[in-house]
Amino acid sequence: MGRLLPLASLALGVLLVGGCIPKVKTDLPKLPNPAATVPELTAMTPEEAVVALERNSLVLGQVGTTADARWADIVKPGLIVAQSETPGARVPRHTIINVAVYKPTVREYGEVPDVQGMKYDEAVAALEKAGFVPGEISWRHVKDQRLHDIVYRQSPEPGKSAKRWSKVNLGLYGRTEGNFVRVPRLTGLKVTEVPTVLAKYGLSQGDVTYKTAPSASLIGTVRGQSPGIGVKVKPGTKVDITVYSR
Repeated sequence: MGRLLPLASLALGVLLVGGCIPKVKTDLPKLPNPAATVPELTAMTPEEAVVALERNSLVLGQVGTTADARWADIVKPGLIVAQSETPGARVPRHTIINVAVYKPTVREYGEVPDVQGMKYDEAVAALEKAGFVPGEISWRHVKDQRLHDIVYRQSPEPGKSAKRWSKVNLGLYGRTEGNFVRVPRLTGLKVTEVPTVLAKYGLSQGDVTYKTAPSASLIGTVRGQSPGIGVKVKPGTKVDITVYSR
């Protein structure tokens, strides 16, 4: 039995020298980087975007700013309005996504312009140019048709200091018969506030459709309305709304 061990050792040595044991390959091909789906970041804060991107194995890059006033009625200052990759696109994991947030260049407070004596449409244009938005509308019925649709009162009063993009309520002259009302601004309100606001104008809520919210903070907020803001309608008209939901 003692002779078997030297023979076994000799056989193993022959195998090693002869190269019969296959070499282990170390140059294996690299696995491809799996793709990730780019989330919708609109109306999120940069902090919320970090979480949303990390959830999809992506990275937040540069945070730029835009002062484009067209975003004023859509998102609040400081929220994202643009991103470098299209939502829903498939990109490699760990891709860097740059974003831009809405940051008005105007001061936080401004002087309310005088819109008394203007037609409603002219008043709205003047308010928006100064950095404000039309608010609630009240009516004073007069027979003189030359006065119809003209602003006779506003609140805050002209020259007052008010926060930019705040609402300026207007009083208008209207018809004594067959009067109409203008649809108030519902966009940006909580859905629970809509019936009360519409009731002030003799209007009611119509159909409600839902759209997935790009940010948890927008859930329950009105995204759109029909008829639109300022449209002349008869009392009792129903206004349809679109609401952000989960």
